Amino acid sequence: MVWDLDQFDALLLKAIDYVLIEAVGEINTQIIYDYLEKKACPKSDVYEKLEVFSMELGMLLGSGTGQMLGSAGILEKTILKVLCSEVGITCNPERTDFPDYVRELKEIYKQRKLGSRFKMEMEVKNP
Repeated sequence: MVWDLDQFDALLLKAIDYVLIEAVGEINTQIIYDYLEKKACPKSDVYEKLEVFSMELGMLLGSGTGQMLGSAGILEKTILKVLCSEVGITCNPERTDFPDYVRELKEIYKQRKLGSRFKMEMEVKNP
């Protein structure tokens, strides 16, 4: 399946895939994606529906210490660490609001990309 994604969104989906597959395996990852799709958050829309993704992951895997050791929060922190590593941003995974943190990372990423393009354009204009 091919989606029209910007680079950051593609990296986010790649990080989510990587963490889920490493943590629960391919079959269980597909079960999670099937569950999310039933909850109006298909894999192709996760980057647009971060709140739904986070809430449903918490409902499925637990967000507190009594439910599978709160594995949703652990997975979200791990996704953030992988994503930060992919985009070259220092990560503070102790932040608790996954959707807001992802959006902040996206803004930082965009600003860095714009800054890089501007710098390259200036170098081309002023060799």
